[in-house]
Amino acid sequence: MSDVTPAQAPRFEPLPADFSGAPAAAEESVLALWRSEDTFAAVQRARSGGEAFVFWEGPPTANGKPGIHHVLARTLKDTVCRWQSMLGKRVERKAGWDTHGLPVELEVEKQLKISGKPQIEAYGVAQFNAKCRESVWTYKDEWERLSERIGYWLDYANPYVTYDATYVDSVWYVLARMHRANLVYRGKKVLPFCGRCGTGLSSHELGQPGVYKDIPDPSVYVRFVLAEQAGPERESLLAWTTTPWTLPSNVALAVHPEREYVRARVALPVPKGAAKGSAGHEILWVAAERAKAALGEHEELGRKRGSELVGTAYVPVFDVAVPEVEPGAWKPDAAGSFKVYGAEYVTVEDGTGIVHQAPSYGADDWEVARRNRLVVRQAVGAEGRLLCDIAGAPEGAKFGPAVRGTFFKDADKALAKDLKNRGLMFKDSEETHSYPHCWRCSTPLFYYAAPAWFVRTTALKERMLEQNRRIRWVPGEVGSARFGEWLENNVDWNISRDRYWGTPLPFWTCGSCEHERAVEGAGELARLSGKLPEGFDFHKPSVDTVTLPCEKCGGTMRRTNAVLDCWFDSGAMPYAQHGFPHVAGSAEKLRDQFPASYICEGLDQTRGWFYTLHAIGAFMTLEHPELGAGPAYSTCLVNGLVLDKDGVKMSKRLGNIVNPWEAIAKHGVDAVRWYLVGSAAPWLPKRFDPAALADVQRGLFGTLANSYRFFQEYARIDRFDPADVRIPLVAARPEIDRWLVSRTQSLVADVRRRFTDYDLAGGARAIETFVVDELSNWYIRRNRRRFWKGESGADKLAAFATLHGALRAVSLLMAPLAPFTAELLWRRLEPGRGSVHAQLAPVADERLLAPELERGVEVVQRVVTMGRALREKVGHKVRQPLRALHVRSSDTSAL
Repeated sequence: MSDVTPAQAPRFEPLPADFSGAPAAAEESVLALWRSEDTFAAVQRARSGGEAFVFWEGPPTANGKPGIHHVLARTLKDTVCRWQSMLGKRVERKAGWDTHGLPVELEVEKQLKISGKPQIEAYGVAQFNAKCRESVWTYKDEWERLSERIGYWLDYANPYVTYDATYVDSVWYVLARMHRANLVYRGKKVLPFCGRCGTGLSSHELGQPGVYKDIPDPSVYVRFVLAEQAGPERESLLAWTTTPWTLPSNVALAVHPEREYVRARVALPVPKGAAKGSAGHEILWVAAERAKAALGEHEELGRKRGSELVGTAYVPVFDVAVPEVEPGAWKPDAAGSFKVYGAEYVTVEDGTGIVHQAPSYGADDWEVARRNRLVVRQAVGAEGRLLCDIAGAPEGAKFGPAVRGTFFKDADKALAKDLKNRGLMFKDSEETHSYPHCWRCSTPLFYYAAPAWFVRTTALKERMLEQNRRIRWVPGEVGSARFGEWLENNVDWNISRDRYWGTPLPFWTCGSCEHERAVEGAGELARLSGKLPEGFDFHKPSVDTVTLPCEKCGGTMRRTNAVLDCWFDSGAMPYAQHGFPHVAGSAEKLRDQFPASYICEGLDQTRGWFYTLHAIGAFMTLEHPELGAGPAYSTCLVNGLVLDKDGVKMSKRLGNIVNPWEAIAKHGVDAVRWYLVGSAAPWLPKRFDPAALADVQRGLFGTLANSYRFFQEYARIDRFDPADVRIPLVAARPEIDRWLVSRTQSLVADVRRRFTDYDLAGGARAIETFVVDELSNWYIRRNRRRFWKGESGADKLAAFATLHGALRAVSLLMAPLAPFTAELLWRRLEPGRGSVHAQLAPVADERLLAPELERGVEVVQRVVTMGRALREKVGHKVRQPLRALHVRSSDTSAL
């Protein structure tokens, strides 16, 4: 039970006078009580010998304010943890802070009024990172204050912090072990890239909310003129693209080798009023399936399979000097440039069935180039800007030229105009389609062949799939569909970011022989280097001053410039939160706190934290068999979005963001918690409707308060004592008492099953129905006279005991979800027994169940409901007596 033993308080004290109208003040008094008694610590001590129920807190970043959606997520976490604690489990609630990453850098850039990597380096990386270290705590107090106010118990005194030295030390260990297992490699790979942030995005980052936005983009059909002409009419291969800015980097065209391609004769465009064909004709090649859509009216001159077009040479569309880059994976052969190649990925769903190839800016293009050893041209650099002059802009044009320094998206119009002027544009238009943007800064992304480090997660695919089948997903379809499909299509994880504020990658490479060395931590780094610099910090630039002697050639090894994807930081928290394996006792602590029994975050984390925990866990359970062969977490509860009352996503632009503090001040935390969890299954989108929230406050909490006040008023007058030996046994009480006792036990069994099964909404609805419909509207209404009468005999004692038992059970059952109201009730119903949260959850007494009696009363309640409906239909008032009421049923046993 509890080791909190406050002074004996009077029994059945009234609720605070303003509890129903202004519950926030009453809840604040509970907070003060918890602080004075150190209730959270007391509960933790009381369960210290219990079986572990392992909960991991997904770390938020404290450089942004918490919102109403955080209240939902934290309520779900807190409810389950409180419930498991009431089941006798030991639930360690270690807080955590995600402190690295680009969002932090962007916030500091705003503060310093600088932008981009050049300005950061001019400011000074050491000073910049120091500012980042400060910035991550901007709203720390706000997060902790809101967490306390909503009753979310966490150990904020001993949190894990991803920038702490012990944490980074542990992350290095995981990475080094992956490297030694041949799961880490470096290469140059086409990946989504943000020129504004100067970093690539991992594939699971593309799944973050708001990445894809509908924007207008050019749709151009370009003539690639054949190098050898067969006749007087110009002959070209027609390719379609929505990215004209990639055309200067073109090195090849791709066709599907098995598709048929049409050689078509098409009339050249003529001035308005001129006869069609009067300007002559041209010959164009397109896929047969796309001829009509792409060309319109045409004359078919012949057909060839795509394989027959392979090797056809054409004239480059831009005859300018475009920078070439070394691909690394192959030695390019310039003789292969500007020819047609076969590629299975080419489709005929849109375009022309002929795809222009710019290997630097497309993963499929890169693969074609690799197979055919093509040159890689790069007209757009890492900042997303042109590296050379391509085309000017006509005088008076509303767009600028496509010259060195032009942002890639801004070059499209000048390039299209240049193609038109040179007769290479067949047709163009503007179409709206979904385009990826940086989830951090909203800048349009482009695919770019950038140097990067990868974890070969494809090597762990089967293990991750097998372990995923062991996870209990709530709801199940997230695991089998969304997450399972993500794992099925898993690609290697790009873990490097060319940024500043992050965990530095622990990989040193030799400048002479390219030998790599992965370092497991600061201790190994000191041993290998001889000595760490004074005031050594894991972060840039301190760590970059440390060099190592190359064990292969004796040359100098320097750390790779990149920092770690911050998703890896958070995914490594099961190990790094304990400083494993470098901190003494961390191995034992990890074995006790692995795997997680329960995690809970938003649906978007299926490609974020859920994935990184799972992927790293798949490796660590191989590397450390003592952790078991199962997944990193056993149960994952997924919560959906919180929308406004009209079902619209909240945003500053729309002005529909709900301030959690305002909602709490008006309705109280418990009503907000109950509404968010009880209104629908956690994983479904929820509308935050203040009117519906007010209904919960009045309906459930107002009814419960009135029920207690009714009991309390008469129990104090009669000095009722629940331990009075004169109280009749349940079996000797009136039928309606035995019914409520049975319903109370049924409720206990139902809620216990639902909460344990993570059906929190179902449990909440069961409690609410019991309080409003059965306890208040049925039992109390039909038994008022038993409490009113003056004499205090067995019948009155039975009524008091029955109602007290029901209220006591409700306070225990609702405690995980409505911790403040439950505490207020419990301390009045059971004074001197400490906090309700230190109690064990009630267990149904099957001896007190009366299922037949419950069914009988249910029939009566249905009859009453139908009777009220009939009264309303014919206009009879509720209090107007009826001469008779006839009930018919096809099931006589029901009567």
